[in-house]
Amino acid sequence: MILDKQLEFCSSQAVTATAASTNLIDFGAVRDMGTGTPLYVVCVCTVAMTDTGSDSTLAVALEGDSTTSVTPDYTRTLFTFSATSAAGTVKIAALGPDDLNLQYAQLKFTPANGNLTTGSFSAYLTTSIQRYVNYADNLVIS
Repeated sequence: MILDKQLEFCSSQAVTATAASTNLIDFGAVRDMGTGTPLYVVCVCTVAMTDTGSDSTLAVALEGDSTTSVTPDYTRTLFTFSATSAAGTVKIAALGPDDLNLQYAQLKFTPANGNLTTGSFSAYLTTSIQRYVNYADNLVIS
């Protein structure tokens, strides 16, 4: 899988309170982004989430706008991480044709139900997702 820096929402961004992704994707600058190919948002927990009561959740939403100030004209919640999400937890969301109709897009991280004390995330937009599974040796398939 190839990652394009222009399609990166964030890289190991620490999230303990509501925050927008560190990067804003400008679709006016991105070229040939898989026309006719399915697009995916991939978000990876890079530092385990913790909180005092183990009851926090973190909603990740895609926001779009026609200006860089991003007062969202479009919002779609893609997925939710739980308080027990370990480092390496990956969430993937397929995007529909209406998800990227505006020039600018960012992710919005919104914690709920507790006091989130740690958690970092990397997220990007891609046309190909890594879905390799390593199975145990000597597996008999009949």
